Amino acid sequence: MNMKYNLNFIYNNWIVITITLSVFIIFFSFFSINQSTTIQGTDKYLHIASYIFLSFSASLRKPTNYILIFFYFFLFGIVIELIQPFFNRYFELLDILANAIGIFLAITFAVALRKYYSY
Repeated sequence: MNMKYNLNFIYNNWIVITITLSVFIIFFSFFSINQSTTIQGTDKYLHIASYIFLSFSASLRKPTNYILIFFYFFLFGIVIELIQPFFNRYFELLDILANAIGIFLAITFAVALRKYYSY
């Protein structure tokens, strides 16, 4: 498969992709991973990667709404962080920063790919 085909798939199925990834992020945000099996600090990389994948399809599909896309997913992450203490997890400002970095990177990748592939 080529890149154009993959981007078309993401472009045409962005809502399903976004909802599916949102459900996964919500689920894994409220249930602890065994801390003994994770390397210290990798949590932030997981946040960045998760939010890149989460916000990329919307960024690719809706290029005129980048600010709205950023704030929607940013608030999504904040709400999850605020609810986590009720599920025996911790609120961390660095998680919110990592989420924002992931969203920013997704928007940046989407802009670059839209220009390169003429979407």
